[in-house]
Amino acid sequence: MSWYENTALVLAAIGAINWGLAELGWNAVEALIGSWAGATVVSVVYYVVALCGIWALIKVFQ
Repeated sequence: MSWYENTALVLAAIGAINWGLAELGWNAVEALIGSWAGATVVSVVYYVVALCGIWALIKVFQ
């Protein structure tokens, strides 16, 4: 696997973990990034993680 494939899978896993933590009442992205960056940066992080998740699903079904 190439570096970008590994990066995409790690980001997709982080997104899945954050989703589970959000259900428990703690949003890791908001807590870690939102403290020093604005809402726009947090939104960009969510979009990047979502795209990595979509890419990971595509790779699984190829």
